Amino acid sequence: MRENNSLWKHSMEKTKYVFIGAGGHARVMSSVIESNHDELLAVFDANPAKHDLDGVKSEGEYKQNIHPEAKLIIAIGDNAVREQLSHNIKHTFGSAIHAKAVVDRLTNLGVGVQIVHGAVVNRGSSIGKHTIINTNATVDHDCQVGDFVHVAPGATICGGVKIGNGTLVGANATILPNCTIGKNVRIGAGAVVTKSIPDNVLAVGVPAKIIQHG
Repeated sequence: MRENNSLWKHSMEKTKYVFIGAGGHARVMSSVIESNHDELLAVFDANPAKHDLDGVKSEGEYKQNIHPEAKLIIAIGDNAVREQLSHNIKHTFGSAIHAKAVVDRLTNLGVGVQIVHGAVVNRGSSIGKHTIINTNATVDHDCQVGDFVHVAPGATICGGVKIGNGTLVGANATILPNCTIGKNVRIGAGAVVTKSIPDNVLAVGVPAKIIQHG
């Protein structure tokens, strides 16, 4: 069951957001909330070169007293950074699903989930907190995707797959049915995973092979 039914049944009321992050992924997420006619009130980014995000002023480092009523999204693609930042947030976390993503009603979505243009999450799947399902990525039926995962653009997660916390599935990679992928794994772009993979490795190629541990 979904943690928040409003994620798939958009109400007429605007949801107000603040972001941490003003880089490329934040621009994508800005587009996601615009697709639902929601509103971005402020952006936090410690990088002084990031003055604004598509016209929304950067407030510098995160400040809990700026728009405390708004939902906060950590709009940063790096899994480890999202996890680290999540421990120091006083805002209520928000999630966002693009209006042209397809998320089945019988899914379980954790807090902070970000589901982007053209993505599909199919029936019976579970997506962990602060996980990104990026542009045109597919998570098929009955998958268990952990926390702080990034499924990159065009990736395909076939049915019954389990993915551990902190893992990156590279662009256009494919994970075949019923494989188990460990924690903090990196799957290279275009890889085809045909068997289960342990924690803390880099796997690349067709079929995917482990080329680095740790």
